[in-house]
Amino acid sequence: MDKILNRVSNLVLLVTIAASYLMWVVGIGTKTTSFIYENSVYLLAAAIVFVLLLKVKELTKNDWILIFLAGGIFIFYTVTSSIRHSNRFINVSIPLIILFLLCFKKARFTKQDFGLLGGITGISLGVTLYRIYTELPKLVPADAIWKNSNKLEAIWINTNTIGMTLLLSVIMLTSLIKSFNVGYFKLLVIPIYASGLMAIWVCQSKASLGALVLFILIDNVIPKKLLQNNYVLLSCFSLMFSLGPIVFYAFSKSDTLNLFTGRERIWAEFFEKWFSSSQNMLIGMEPFTASWKSLGTHNSYIYVLGNYGIIGYILIFGVLLYLLSSNIRKKRNLSLFQVSLFLGFLAICVQSTMEETLLANYWIPIVYAFVGIALQKSEESPLE
Repeated sequence: MDKILNRVSNLVLLVTIAASYLMWVVGIGTKTTSFIYENSVYLLAAAIVFVLLLKVKELTKNDWILIFLAGGIFIFYTVTSSIRHSNRFINVSIPLIILFLLCFKKARFTKQDFGLLGGITGISLGVTLYRIYTELPKLVPADAIWKNSNKLEAIWINTNTIGMTLLLSVIMLTSLIKSFNVGYFKLLVIPIYASGLMAIWVCQSKASLGALVLFILIDNVIPKKLLQNNYVLLSCFSLMFSLGPIVFYAFSKSDTLNLFTGRERIWAEFFEKWFSSSQNMLIGMEPFTASWKSLGTHNSYIYVLGNYGIIGYILIFGVLLYLLSSNIRKKRNLSLFQVSLFLGFLAICVQSTMEETLLANYWIPIVYAFVGIALQKSEESPLE
């Protein structure tokens, strides 16, 4: 019976990932994808509740603490919603992330599940590459596609969204391929890396391109024995989460530092408004929009500070660090597959310095699957 319940919960988690990819690969203009996009919060919440009910007998004291913490966070930000001019979709993001990670942590993926995940990811990547190949020439002259002056806002959907889809699918698919010790099968990562880099380049999604280059270099150049030490990766995440806002503030105030994206101007206006009130700083303020154009913070860390304040920032990144440190408490080195997954999430965190990816409800299933899978105890290891 336990195996059946585990199989059902695994399939539900995989369906949330497939649904998230479906929106960006097909576009949100169809009835199905539009429905998923508009109701992503409710659908994800229903999936989480269903999985936790299936796993209720396996929940430990620490798991229940996380559940009550998520509930308390939702209640707190719902009660303060009126003074922050917030909404239920913003209020529920942190609880959804915590509970989704808990669902994955309690799951036990088998080789069949990893195969399905590879299939979902591979189809997403393949269809996205095909659509770029067939649809981009209709919008851009063939001799201009590779030029840096190619500044399309969208192909079938926002080009930054396509870039993010490519980034996530390339990282997950290559991590899965490398985890199976099947002769020359691992060589498949080379054409996948190349096609992903080229596709992101023609989309001109600079943040995703930089994140993918970073992942490829670290995952293939730095000795894995060094990264298998639990403290190394945890230190990287700790530094990013704690120093990130300070670095972004420095960019916003500097006349010499330039990211060549115009985001410094957005961040400067944000911090001016955020520092204007202790309430803004502690529990958050109304959703930020730049005064000269309808632009958000374009930064996940600043987005958290703006919508949830310092309290929310400590809560969400504190929980992430707590879960990431769980392997340290087990006193065993990370597997090669776990290292690649955590490096993938690190690359996403880097990309999130330019986008609000970490807190976007419709990205949660794909983004946090990297952490969730790395935390779970598999019934059958996909590793060599």
